[in-house]
Amino acid sequence: MYAGIAALLIAGRDLFTKNFSKKYSHIEHLLYYYILCGFFIILLAIYKTRIQGETIKFIDRQDIWKYALVACISAIIIAPCQVLALSNCDNPGKSASIVNLNAIISFLIAAYFISGAKIEMRTFAGILLTGVGIYLII
Repeated sequence: MYAGIAALLIAGRDLFTKNFSKKYSHIEHLLYYYILCGFFIILLAIYKTRIQGETIKFIDRQDIWKYALVACISAIIIAPCQVLALSNCDNPGKSASIVNLNAIISFLIAAYFISGAKIEMRTFAGILLTGVGIYLII
Protein backbone atom coordinates (compact mmCIF):
# COMPACT_ATOMS: atom_id res chain seq x y z
CA MET A 1 0.00 0.00 0.00
CA TYR A 2 2.79 2.43 0.94
CA ALA A 3 4.67 1.71 -2.28
CA GLY A 4 1.52 2.37 -4.34
CA ILE A 5 0.93 5.70 -2.58
CA ALA A 6 4.59 6.64 -3.09
CA ALA A 7 4.40 5.71 -6.80
CA LEU A 8 1.33 7.89 -7.31
CA LEU A 9 2.86 10.86 -5.50
CA ILE A 10 6.23 10.47 -7.24
CA ALA A 11 4.41 10.57 -10.59
CA GLY A 12 2.80 13.83 -9.49
CA ARG A 13 6.18 15.19 -8.40
CA ASP A 14 7.66 14.27 -11.80
CA LEU A 15 4.88 16.16 -13.60
CA PHE A 16 5.45 19.13 -11.28
CA THR A 17 9.19 19.04 -12.01
CA LYS A 18 8.59 18.80 -15.76
CA ASN A 19 6.34 21.88 -15.69
CA PHE A 20 8.48 23.99 -13.37
CA SER A 21 11.74 23.14 -15.15
CA LYS A 22 10.55 25.53 -17.85
CA LYS A 23 10.15 28.38 -15.37
CA TYR A 24 13.24 27.83 -13.18
CA SER A 25 16.70 26.47 -13.91
CA HIS A 26 17.40 22.99 -12.60
CA ILE A 27 19.61 24.40 -9.82
CA GLU A 28 16.90 26.88 -8.76
CA HIS A 29 14.31 24.12 -8.78
CA LEU A 30 16.49 21.81 -6.67
CA LEU A 31 17.34 24.59 -4.23
CA TYR A 32 13.71 25.56 -3.63
CA TYR A 33 12.50 21.98 -3.58
CA TYR A 34 15.07 20.65 -1.12
CA ILE A 35 14.90 23.66 1.20
CA LEU A 36 11.14 23.19 1.42
CA CYS A 37 11.58 19.40 1.83
CA GLY A 38 13.94 20.05 4.74
CA PHE A 39 11.41 22.42 6.32
CA PHE A 40 8.63 19.85 6.10
CA ILE A 41 10.86 17.04 7.38
CA ILE A 42 11.71 19.17 10.40
CA LEU A 43 7.98 19.75 10.98
CA LEU A 44 7.38 16.00 10.67
CA ALA A 45 10.17 15.29 13.18
CA ILE A 46 8.69 17.82 15.63
CA TYR A 47 5.26 16.21 15.25
CA LYS A 48 6.67 12.70 15.74
CA THR A 49 8.60 13.68 18.87
CA ARG A 50 6.11 16.06 20.52
CA ILE A 51 2.78 14.49 19.60
CA GLN A 52 3.61 10.80 19.09
CA GLY A 53 6.46 10.61 21.59
CA GLU A 54 8.95 9.08 19.16
CA THR A 55 12.60 9.42 20.10
CA ILE A 56 14.99 10.71 17.47
CA LYS A 57 18.60 9.96 18.35
CA PHE A 58 21.71 11.62 17.03
CA ILE A 59 23.54 9.90 14.22
CA ASP A 60 26.38 7.60 15.27
CA ARG A 61 29.84 8.97 14.58
CA GLN A 62 30.83 6.06 12.36
CA ASP A 63 27.75 6.67 10.18
CA ILE A 64 28.21 10.42 9.56
CA TRP A 65 30.59 9.98 6.63
CA LYS A 66 28.26 7.41 5.03
CA TYR A 67 25.29 9.78 5.23
CA ALA A 68 27.45 12.66 4.01
CA LEU A 69 28.70 10.66 1.03
CA VAL A 70 25.23 9.53 -0.04
CA ALA A 71 23.80 13.03 0.51
CA CYS A 72 26.63 14.55 -1.53
CA ILE A 73 26.09 12.12 -4.41
CA SER A 74 22.33 12.68 -4.21
CA ALA A 75 22.61 16.48 -4.23
CA ILE A 76 25.40 16.86 -6.78
CA ILE A 77 24.71 14.01 -9.21
CA ILE A 78 21.40 12.17 -8.78
CA ALA A 79 18.95 15.04 -8.22
CA PRO A 80 20.30 17.21 -11.07
CA CYS A 81 20.31 14.21 -13.42
CA GLN A 82 16.67 13.46 -12.57
CA VAL A 83 15.58 17.08 -13.10
CA LEU A 84 17.52 17.42 -16.35
CA ALA A 85 16.14 14.10 -17.62
CA LEU A 86 12.59 15.22 -16.85
CA SER A 87 13.06 18.67 -18.34
CA ASN A 88 14.64 17.36 -21.56
CA CYS A 89 12.12 14.63 -22.38
CA ASP A 90 8.82 15.00 -24.17
CA ASN A 91 6.99 12.77 -21.68
CA PRO A 92 7.98 12.48 -18.00
CA GLY A 93 7.02 8.79 -18.08
CA LYS A 94 9.93 8.04 -20.41
CA SER A 95 12.47 9.57 -18.06
CA ALA A 96 10.87 7.93 -15.02
CA SER A 97 10.95 4.54 -16.77
CA ILE A 98 14.70 4.71 -17.20
CA VAL A 99 15.31 6.09 -13.70
CA ASN A 100 13.19 3.31 -12.23
CA LEU A 101 15.55 0.73 -13.63
CA ASN A 102 17.15 1.24 -10.21
CA ALA A 103 14.86 -1.49 -8.88
CA ILE A 104 16.37 -4.03 -11.26
CA ILE A 105 19.92 -2.78 -10.66
CA SER A 106 19.53 -2.91 -6.87
CA PHE A 107 17.99 -6.39 -7.14
CA LEU A 108 20.94 -7.66 -9.16
CA ILE A 109 23.50 -6.03 -6.84
CA ALA A 110 21.73 -7.48 -3.80
CA ALA A 111 21.62 -10.93 -5.41
CA TYR A 112 25.36 -10.72 -5.98
CA PHE A 113 26.38 -9.41 -2.54
CA ILE A 114 23.85 -11.12 -0.27
CA SER A 115 24.75 -14.73 0.34
CA GLY A 116 21.95 -17.18 -0.21
CA ALA A 117 20.00 -14.85 -2.51
CA LYS A 118 18.97 -16.67 -5.67
CA ILE A 119 17.66 -15.48 -9.00
CA GLU A 120 14.99 -17.90 -10.12
CA MET A 121 13.96 -18.30 -13.74
CA ARG A 122 10.66 -16.55 -13.01
CA THR A 123 12.53 -13.56 -11.55
CA PHE A 124 14.90 -13.46 -14.51
CA ALA A 125 11.90 -13.51 -16.88
CA GLY A 126 10.35 -10.61 -14.97
CA ILE A 127 13.56 -8.60 -15.24
CA LEU A 128 13.75 -9.36 -18.96
CA LEU A 129 10.12 -8.33 -19.51
CA THR A 130 10.68 -5.12 -17.55
CA GLY A 131 13.69 -4.29 -19.70
CA VAL A 132 11.75 -4.96 -22.90
CA GLY A 133 8.83 -2.89 -21.60
CA ILE A 134 11.04 0.09 -20.80
CA TYR A 135 12.69 -0.21 -24.21
CA LEU A 136 9.25 -0.11 -25.85
CA ILE A 137 8.21 2.91 -23.77
CA ILE A 138 11.21 4.99 -24.78
